[in-house]
Amino acid sequence: MTKIKPFPSAIALAVAVLAVSAQAQQQPGLEVYGLVGASYTSKNNQGVTNASLKELSTNAMSVSYLGFRGREDMGGGLNAVFRLESSLAPDNGSIGKPVAYFDRQAFVGVTSNQWGAITLGRQFHALTDRSIRSLDVYNLAPANAHLVPIALYGVNRFASNDNRVNNSIKYRMDNPTGLQAGASYGMGEAAGSTTKGSSYSYDAAYVSSNYQVGLGKISFNGVNPLGATGVLPKHEVSALGGSMTFGAFTPYVAVYSSTLDSATTAGLKSQSNKVNSAGLAWKASATVLVRASYATDKGTDLNNVAGRNGQKNTTVMSAEYALSKRTSLNAIVAKNILSGGYLLEPLYAAALGKNPAATSVQFYGFGVNHAF
Repeated sequence: MTKIKPFPSAIALAVAVLAVSAQAQQQPGLEVYGLVGASYTSKNNQGVTNASLKELSTNAMSVSYLGFRGREDMGGGLNAVFRLESSLAPDNGSIGKPVAYFDRQAFVGVTSNQWGAITLGRQFHALTDRSIRSLDVYNLAPANAHLVPIALYGVNRFASNDNRVNNSIKYRMDNPTGLQAGASYGMGEAAGSTTKGSSYSYDAAYVSSNYQVGLGKISFNGVNPLGATGVLPKHEVSALGGSMTFGAFTPYVAVYSSTLDSATTAGLKSQSNKVNSAGLAWKASATVLVRASYATDKGTDLNNVAGRNGQKNTTVMSAEYALSKRTSLNAIVAKNILSGGYLLEPLYAAALGKNPAATSVQFYGFGVNHAF
């Protein structure tokens, strides 16, 4: 992989975006798409002073993003495809993240009407695909530890908690109904090793007109062996769940199991987590969608400290009102309650922004989304 130097300024990136947008309008196979949303949010028990924090931020219901995607019909049921997608921050105008300008997705591939799709680049692992489609009532769209209990699972804990995978190849077979399946592999690209920093994932599901059930696994290798053992630390997650529609109601249930080795020290206990989640979506009318979820996360040997056990319970409720096909208003409230070893767990404390001694954090937001 040859590393590309970043654009010298935001102006250069803006010019490139405008150029691609103009070309997209002229080529039927090229599309500019995205979502822009903003929310007024409030969180309590923040920082060392236990104060409330009020912000204007990207919408709590879904991360804002800008994307470019294309498809070329090559005949015989084959299509060439690509996607470039970057997160946006409407509150301050920034685009992308330090990891990359196209931080959300950047891949190219070939699809077949008969054999499925192969894509290469930066993208979701297979289990993340399945969680979005079948296991989570919010489709993991908020990507926020306040709202999504599994926000820190299924991510690469050895690479800054990245929820995408670089340098990857993925195969998917997604029939409209019946069997769906996928497999993905991320190359570690470490000199002299094919395993350091590598990862793999798979998923499978059965999908019908009113229900779906799916499962999957994801496994990440660390980059540095543990001491003289030569063994690479691992972070692995397995999941099983699904949803079923009854008229205007669609309940979801899912179970996640995670193990996490110490990234630096051999001989420590592996942290394990059991996450049980349930959600409900209610299509109250043509313009109103109400959703709710509840999850328990039971952690054992947190931070690889023997006996440091704890529990985190997350409750989320939201309502969305469609002003048009592309624009909606939304309101959301969430509460996280932590006990035992989770009061000493620094990663969640940072993700929630909470005072280390606080046993709960309450979050609410009101916002607007516009898709294009």
